[in-house]
Amino acid sequence: MIEKRWASVMSSVETEVNRSLEWLGSERNEVRRMTALRIIEVLCNSDLVSLHLYISKIFTELRNPLRNQRHETRMAAACTLGACMELIPMSERNVRNPWLNFLYEELQRNQQLESVEGYHGALLISQELLQHGGMYMQSHFGQVCDMALKLKEYRDPIVHKAAIALLPVLARYSPQEFTRVNTGSSESMMGRACNYLITLSRTSDRDRAAAFLALGNIAQFCSTEYRSFLEPTTRAIRDALIQRAKMRIPPAEADETVTAVLQTIATLATAMGPALTRYVRDILDLMFTAGLSQALCDSLLVLEREVSQLQPAIQGRLLDMVSIILVGVPFRPSQQSLDDLEQRMGTMSMHYATAQNGHRSGAAANGNTANGASGRDAYAGTVSDSTSLVVRAANNIHVTNDTLVLALRTLRIFDFSEENLSEFVRNEILRYLTNSSAAVRKEAIHAVSHIVMADPLYRSMAGAGVEVASEVVQRLVSAAVIDVDRDVRLMAVQMLKKGICFDFHMGKAQNIQDLFLLLNDEVFEVRLTVLAVIGRLANMNPAHVMPSLRRMVVQLLTELEFARSNRESEECIQLLMVLVRAAENWVRPYVGDIFSTILPRIDDAPAQLASKLLDTVAALARVGGSDLVPYSDELLASIIHALSDTSNATKRMSALQALNNCASFCGLVIDPYI
Repeated sequence: MIEKRWASVMSSVETEVNRSLEWLGSERNEVRRMTALRIIEVLCNSDLVSLHLYISKIFTELRNPLRNQRHETRMAAACTLGACMELIPMSERNVRNPWLNFLYEELQRNQQLESVEGYHGALLISQELLQHGGMYMQSHFGQVCDMALKLKEYRDPIVHKAAIALLPVLARYSPQEFTRVNTGSSESMMGRACNYLITLSRTSDRDRAAAFLALGNIAQFCSTEYRSFLEPTTRAIRDALIQRAKMRIPPAEADETVTAVLQTIATLATAMGPALTRYVRDILDLMFTAGLSQALCDSLLVLEREVSQLQPAIQGRLLDMVSIILVGVPFRPSQQSLDDLEQRMGTMSMHYATAQNGHRSGAAANGNTANGASGRDAYAGTVSDSTSLVVRAANNIHVTNDTLVLALRTLRIFDFSEENLSEFVRNEILRYLTNSSAAVRKEAIHAVSHIVMADPLYRSMAGAGVEVASEVVQRLVSAAVIDVDRDVRLMAVQMLKKGICFDFHMGKAQNIQDLFLLLNDEVFEVRLTVLAVIGRLANMNPAHVMPSLRRMVVQLLTELEFARSNRESEECIQLLMVLVRAAENWVRPYVGDIFSTILPRIDDAPAQLASKLLDTVAALARVGGSDLVPYSDELLASIIHALSDTSNATKRMSALQALNNCASFCGLVIDPYI
């Protein structure tokens, strides 16, 4: 409620702050203490002016939570401290420095306690001072570095991990100081930190993930100086992935280390760019041994963007993995002569026919993913002879609905326009539109639509891609009509609305007839979206669209006239407005009838309905123009009445837009009504 800035809550801010401070100071109940910390954090993040009066009290009361025995309380107190520090005006040094001095003294007191709670509290305060204290910590940078190096091998894992997490924060705060070799030392702070983290990533299973993440962040902030550590870092990454492969952990199983490794590779790619190319080539196959995951996709997307030389290798491996998950066999690149022969014979690709006889017999496409391994058995001869780590890892993945969704999403988020996916889409991906899982069907619709819309091959009205595009459109229309899940139907019509390149195929008589069936859908968003599609198709095939569209206009006007509730009226108005905007030229003969129906309802309608009516007037003015002139007196009176209503800003904005359109398109500006 505080984040929403509700008036009833904001009026009681002072009471809430005082109660929270009281709970922090004297309350022994940990639940109340955590609640108080959360309330103060949210209030600080809301940037309330009145909260500046409580900064001194908040800082004072946070001392004990920052050294509390519970780890969760200390972390919550650190978050609250950071939010409160954002309220300190950095430009006013005489106001800022006393509080920063107070916090640094508290840091030293915590450090002198020589306890787990004290050390952890000191590290947390250091992190917040570095992130929110401006240049204040420049004079204390060396002391904080020494503390982090001292505590990085502390016996308690909480302190140990906090010290590791502080290292990249130091690198971000002052890269020059972090990489500079000080007098009397043979190594910079960065050298000592990186050598320790690389060793830790090789020797400690518990801290390997934290070490890799810290290395990646240091490389991001000190990219030039990190080049000398690039080879040992990638070697440590390679060893970690090899070790995981030797442990025979099932691919795609949650693994904190692998997620950290993949995230580190992405961070290194962002920091180092093409300089990473020769190192990543050795570990690219190993990245796929963990199976298809969101972390892998995110990492490969960054690699594609930052190291473009790797794009062909990345996409080839990804297509193999996705094809094995969805079909049961690796992806077969386009072979023009063989494709032409199969097309003339009227048969599907024998490569995917093998998968259909095996993988599909396992009913994976129908949702029974537990038996999906039979496809792999059918293709075992090819796979078992392959030495590819990618193919081996993909064949070991246990296919579930979540895996299918991720594989289909991968086809959508990566740009595979360099590959001809026609056979793959027609023979395999379209089958997932009838999967038993609604999530799989929805993602399949999204993936197929993206592939067809992104590739110019399918946009032409003649050529190799016409049949595939036509079949895709037909299947999307069928899914929009017959699917039992409302979200799937909505996704299908949204893709049809987005795909203007589909209009050539959607303009067929059968598709138009099916789309008109959707105007009776129970979901209003589906009706609204499909009406926009139909209105657009009026330009493509008016002979089949306009007769039904005329009946639709009459039906909507009748429903508006006899609507029994404001909701029904709003839905009718929104449908009319979408239709007017989508089929301007074809709706113009009906502008007068539509306008005469909605005009008498503007003055007496509730604010929300009146806003919709005025939006429709604006759309009609753009389409009808001079057809509205006979109604000018009554129309302008209604618009001025709506403009004078100060109780609803949305209604006034709609009225202003309607007035603007009437002046622009109806020629009413020649008479000085205002």
